[in-house]
Amino acid sequence: MTRVTRRAFAGALLLAPAIMPSLARAQSPRPVRIGGGLSVEAPQFALAQERDLFGAAGLAPAVTNFPNGREAFEALIGGQVDLAMMAELPVVVGALRAQKFGVVGTLSRYRGMRIVTKKQGGTAPMLATPAGRKFGVTLGTNTHFMLMSELATAGIQAEIVNIGPADLIAALARGDVDAAAPFPNAYAGTRRALGADYAEIPVRSYQPTYLLVASEAFVRDVDVTGRFLSALLKAEAAMATETEAAQAAAARLAGRAQNLEAVRAAWPDYDARISLDRPLLDLMEREGRWLAETGAARGASTEPAVFRAAIAEAPLRAVMPDRVTLD
Repeated sequence: MTRVTRRAFAGALLLAPAIMPSLARAQSPRPVRIGGGLSVEAPQFALAQERDLFGAAGLAPAVTNFPNGREAFEALIGGQVDLAMMAELPVVVGALRAQKFGVVGTLSRYRGMRIVTKKQGGTAPMLATPAGRKFGVTLGTNTHFMLMSELATAGIQAEIVNIGPADLIAALARGDVDAAAPFPNAYAGTRRALGADYAEIPVRSYQPTYLLVASEAFVRDVDVTGRFLSALLKAEAAMATETEAAQAAAARLAGRAQNLEAVRAAWPDYDARISLDRPLLDLMEREGRWLAETGAARGASTEPAVFRAAIAEAPLRAVMPDRVTLD
């Protein structure tokens, strides 16, 4: 009887290495540090967080908010977070600097960029009218890139005034500038500040692309990053039929930064779809060349391979290969 018990015990020890990882996953979710701050730009994340889809995938996200994408990206490079959500420009800068990270997916694209201005004589001026020749913008941001792209497309030479985000709308209201290129989260406040004088010029040349970016260590961990993407993809599928629930989740995640009314108003301008595609690379290449031309990336290579190397496609290809269309 004792001999049989010992054999059973020995067999259990041999099986333990295979059993323990699954038990550990069930008992101890894998912590994932997220650099966030987005809401309507990443509705998949908001809904997945609210419905514990990450927990179902054996993950335990902890979110740290950052005031902008540049700071979230710096935290990622510095090892303070594992994944970060941001618009594409900090990633382009990081690629030019040969920093170690990987873009694992887009979250959304925004189709509602605009230049804001004031009506003249009761009518909204067009981009090329004399009233719009002095433009306020925060230099070195994606709105700066957007403004310069739009002016170049229209063939317009203009005076560019560098103004911080917090002061941009006040400068427009005072008349220090004739038009401004604020961040999208300032559009509603601009409309309130200018009242009946508010006017806008839709932008056609640029759509910000909001990304999920992984640290060097997470790029290598295809399983964990793939599980994170799978949770986002499940939330994205639910959004197709549960729009109101997704909007409410995004508003709750944003808190005071963006209420439900603002989320609903902005919702139609966002194309929330997780992918890695050729338009993303094209945009990164355009921004890289622009940074080089402005002197912000002096001496850096802007060859397409530089930006292709910043894309980490393995996790998304593992869970949904048809969303990877880079070629």
